[in-house]
Amino acid sequence: MVKALFIASSESFAGKTVVALGLALKAMEEGLRVCYMKPIGIAETMVEGKLTDGDVVLMKKVLGLPHPYEVLCPIVVDEHFVEKLLKLGKQGKEEILKAYSQLKKDHDLLLIGGFRSVETGLVAGLSAPEIAKEIGAKVLLAVKSTKEEFVDEVLLKKRFIESVGAKLQGAILTFIPYHLYHHVKEDMVPLLEMKGVKIYGLIQEVPALLNPTIREIVRSLNGEVLTAPEKIDNTYETILIGAMTCESALIYAKRVANKLVIVGGDRTDLLLSTLETPTVAIILTGGIHPGSRIIAKAEEKEVPLILVNYDTYTTVQMINKLSGRIKPEDTKRIEIVRELVTKNVNYRALFEDLSRD
Repeated sequence: MVKALFIASSESFAGKTVVALGLALKAMEEGLRVCYMKPIGIAETMVEGKLTDGDVVLMKKVLGLPHPYEVLCPIVVDEHFVEKLLKLGKQGKEEILKAYSQLKKDHDLLLIGGFRSVETGLVAGLSAPEIAKEIGAKVLLAVKSTKEEFVDEVLLKKRFIESVGAKLQGAILTFIPYHLYHHVKEDMVPLLEMKGVKIYGLIQEVPALLNPTIREIVRSLNGEVLTAPEKIDNTYETILIGAMTCESALIYAKRVANKLVIVGGDRTDLLLSTLETPTVAIILTGGIHPGSRIIAKAEEKEVPLILVNYDTYTTVQMINKLSGRIKPEDTKRIEIVRELVTKNVNYRALFEDLSRD
């Protein structure tokens, strides 16, 4: 009999995809037959002439799922999803149940990806715990743990999940800042478990997953790659904005490795100095082409120079709104996810707990 686990979160971008992908990979290593579905997805990726959810595309390809996209993701919405969910009403739940009945066959574990936050869709009776109750799935929370307040959020979501008749299996704490990790592990975890929330893992923040790749930035900002196109699939850890004096910027640049530098193309002195320090890429703002010396130095150092037409402030704001997305061809990020779950999640205990219920 298939065991279903609904992976939800208290907010968007809390690591649901990381948790689902990591658990799926480990379950396959354990010899389990694994499937994935996302009852409600966002129309963001064009596949076979239709828009579907990017997470579904990822999981279908990585797990080698033979099922059509309309079964793996029966409801696809855009940003204005409330109206569509209300119009679907009872039909929406029927479509989800029909898809689930097809997918549960011949599988040991069915992972179900949540849409945005755990309560999203409540207005139409299609929130994560309501769907979980209908199909008999347990709920696992992926909890973004960047601030202490996440403890109250977890307890609030626990009450909500239980109020609609679903069962909370436990939680995995994600994206924990380095400086909070010990406090979370020693103080917050015991507190949550005392309150009836089993914690299956603690995952620290990983810039390579949270931050976009240089390629994703190029695509989003419609940038032009001037040098080192073979290096644009790398990610960065920090951003250095070239709005300071050359001396001040150089002091900071020497201290920080794996950085993305955002600077006007006319700052020749700063560009030359920065290229002598460990740098992932340089975004040249204002549409100003750099001189031949800069081009030659960047090619020598194999640092991508990306030309964009936006000013520095706008460029920074646009990049800050981006987040890293795992694509099927992104083998580096997929392996990072596998290692994170292997080292930081008690996945065997989770699978055993599911099998006992």
